[in-house]
Amino acid sequence: MTEKPDAYLTTQWVRALAQARGLELAYALYPETITAAVARGTRSLSPLPVEFSAVTEPAVTFDPAKSEGST
Repeated sequence: MTEKPDAYLTTQWVRALAQARGLELAYALYPETITAAVARGTRSLSPLPVEFSAVTEPAVTFDPAKSEGST
């Protein structure tokens, strides 16, 4: 992965995202604003704590037979 993202690729990605969300006019009028909003929205809020891994464990599946109250 490169340090600096490809400007052309980023522009195309933001344009496609704006089009998918119905923001074509906003992007046409204010491309810098939409690009900045996408950059802020795709950034992580904070790093994961050290004890957390990037891969999570699968959720436990619900088994209705076990919860029917067979005591």
